[in-house]
Amino acid sequence: MDKIKKQYFLNHLFTSIIVISLISALCVFYWFPSVFILLDGTWYAILILASIDVIIGPLLTLIVVTSKKSSKELFTDLIVIILIQCSALSYGLYQIYQERIYALVHFDGVFHLVPHKEISNQTTNKALNVDEFGNYIVAMVLNTEIKEHAKHTNIPLLYSPKKYHAVTKIEMTEAPFSYENLPIETQEKYNENYIFKLLLGKKRTAVIIFNSELKIIDIALLPK
Repeated sequence: MDKIKKQYFLNHLFTSIIVISLISALCVFYWFPSVFILLDGTWYAILILASIDVIIGPLLTLIVVTSKKSSKELFTDLIVIILIQCSALSYGLYQIYQERIYALVHFDGVFHLVPHKEISNQTTNKALNVDEFGNYIVAMVLNTEIKEHAKHTNIPLLYSPKKYHAVTKIEMTEAPFSYENLPIETQEKYNENYIFKLLLGKKRTAVIIFNSELKIIDIALLPK
């Protein structure tokens, strides 16, 4: 292999791996804390983004770079490649950013994930619990609100922050997730005095574990 081609390829590959590692860390530890990255399958999107980022840039470098070109030509080629790579990376990153969790909303006996992209610039009801488990809202909407809500807007009730209420003990203790159906490791960690509620995701389901003060202390994934 051309020495210059090999050098540019390896340098670009190494840089791309560092960049995608930093982005992955941002997603895993900040944008999608706890089990959320698995619940909605966001890790698929991160994997695709990583593959594209690692493949496109270095592969294009491997194709176009050659020792026969002048320094000016090589510089121009690399600028074009980096622009293509950054464009693809920015688009993918924006799509992942929009999937960040805005709220956990209790409706019809279970909790649902509400991503930021579904909320847009809507106003939020201020009388809410903001849980310390993550930077997201823990709220509920009532079944009795469906008909009233339908008369005034075509936005789904789950995606209407003005209808959100703080969670209540009565609602949380109705139709809890059965303690007997919890994974063994979760049963060993928590006793029946905690409140267990089902959390639905696009790819997986989990159980939210509340203490007696309705604070989330854990979210445990259920087996597939």
